[in-house]
Amino acid sequence: MRIGVDVGGTTVKIGLIEDKKIIKSYEIKTIKDTLFDDIFNSLINTLKEYNKTLDDMENIGFGLPGNVINNYIVNLPNIGIKDLDLNHIVKKYTKLSIKSSNDANCAALGEDINDGDSDSSYFITLGTGVGGGYVYNHKLVEGNHFACGEVGHIKIDKHNYSCTCGLKGCLETVASATGIVRLAKDYKNEYKTNIDFNNITAKAVIDAARNNDELGLFVLDYISEALGRALSIIAVTNDIKTIYIGGGVSKAGSILIDGIRKYYKEYAFYACKNTEIKLAALFNDAGMLGAAYL
Repeated sequence: MRIGVDVGGTTVKIGLIEDKKIIKSYEIKTIKDTLFDDIFNSLINTLKEYNKTLDDMENIGFGLPGNVINNYIVNLPNIGIKDLDLNHIVKKYTKLSIKSSNDANCAALGEDINDGDSDSSYFITLGTGVGGGYVYNHKLVEGNHFACGEVGHIKIDKHNYSCTCGLKGCLETVASATGIVRLAKDYKNEYKTNIDFNNITAKAVIDAARNNDELGLFVLDYISEALGRALSIIAVTNDIKTIYIGGGVSKAGSILIDGIRKYYKEYAFYACKNTEIKLAALFNDAGMLGAAYL
């Protein structure tokens, strides 16, 4: 049995996995000061149902929302944890060595495992930010600086909006949920719209596009173009077989995927034009599954 832990800013998703299938999953609240103690104590209690202990596990993997190198947390900005060595915490609870990676990397590996049909794939997650991960021969590729797949920080946008990473014009500044809202606000006087700007969300903008709202259609086309162009760069760099689109924004479904495919075909190098682009299948389960097989 393996354990996959997907740490988020609000909740932690924990899964027990056998034969690449999640047999049990549950959530606990993310509390900064007691986060990892809470996780291990909950696991100890849950494993009692199976007459198991932490030491009986094949692997315990963590997907973490930030920069982590060899189980050392450099920074989890959405939680407020930095400069923390996970190995020291683990020793209090088990002799088992753990593995950890960025949460988008774990989701990338989870989608690859679930699909099982691609020898090279890229996963992009569209949420509050834009993240990604690259899997080759069913193994995660993290890179020399543990930054492989960070497509959200490709400089691609003409507006030069400031990004949280310190750069300007990143894909994340327009293709994330927050970016979609920003675009709608910035162009609201240039297109007819019924969007309620007192309660605007990325979903509201996409729903407006679905209803042929002029502003919604403009924003949808804008982000589709940006994503299609960014993914064409990724594809020609790694010559991947499959691209998975995940994250909250991906719930837009075919209206978004079709737009991305259209622009991808326009920008992609001829040899890469047939790269498959499809919606991620596991959604919230991908991070747990991938973390378990790090």
